Amino acid sequence: MPIDLVRAGRGGPRGLARGGWGARWWWLGLPVVPVQGYRLVRTIPRFSDADGVTGQVGTGDRHLKVVALGDSVAAGYAVGHHRSSVAGQLAGRLADRYGATVHWQACAMTGATAGRALALVTPGALHDADLVFVSVGVNDLKNLHRASRFRRELATLLDAVLAAAPRAWVCLLGIPPLDHFPAFPRPLADALGWRGRVFDAIGVAAVRARRRVFRIQATEPLSPEMFADDGFHPSPALHAAFADAVMAGLARLDHGAAP
Repeated sequence: MPIDLVRAGRGGPRGLARGGWGARWWWLGLPVVPVQGYRLVRTIPRFSDADGVTGQVGTGDRHLKVVALGDSVAAGYAVGHHRSSVAGQLAGRLADRYGATVHWQACAMTGATAGRALALVTPGALHDADLVFVSVGVNDLKNLHRASRFRRELATLLDAVLAAAPRAWVCLLGIPPLDHFPAFPRPLADALGWRGRVFDAIGVAAVRARRRVFRIQATEPLSPEMFADDGFHPSPALHAAFADAVMAGLARLDHGAAP
């Protein structure tokens, strides 16, 4: 079940099972990591962001709005249409749960870092949002931003979102288990996985320090059908898992518990 793959919560970084040579000695392969990264950039398949940046589902008298903000995940890269991205899938689930008319909007840009995503935070898009899904961090770590820079820019981004969307719950997507992504050879995968865990811990701390913010995270290696054809970006199935996890978090909030 998709909900087994993603968990809503304020807990710490996941404890993924990592074994074998790569887990203990991946640093010995660091000299070849730049070569692997360069080769991957040149050969990885290219896609476009999803169509349907805005849309709506449902016919109820109650009106809700969900905004997906940040990087390629929020932009629906390689998905086709936002009906199948986390934005559209969240809208559909909210419409079903609350009998509402739900509007979605993607404020996203493939390649966005936490710092660049700040420019996507506009009062016009967010002032009436009920739920904001934020995805950043992977570009920060692969662009070799320092952890201190990510900590500062993520804090600024979350505070800006909370200010621009004063009634919304904000969900931060945790850094995924990059060392298990099909696209990445070892030791590049191990290096990215290590940095991912460092950056994910920063996200955990940022969420704990703020009201109206929760996060979802991968709890185990993801199966191949969860990826697009590039082995890196999420498929509609993983977008659906994200949406299910967010809805589980909101259900806990409805019952007065931390997600």
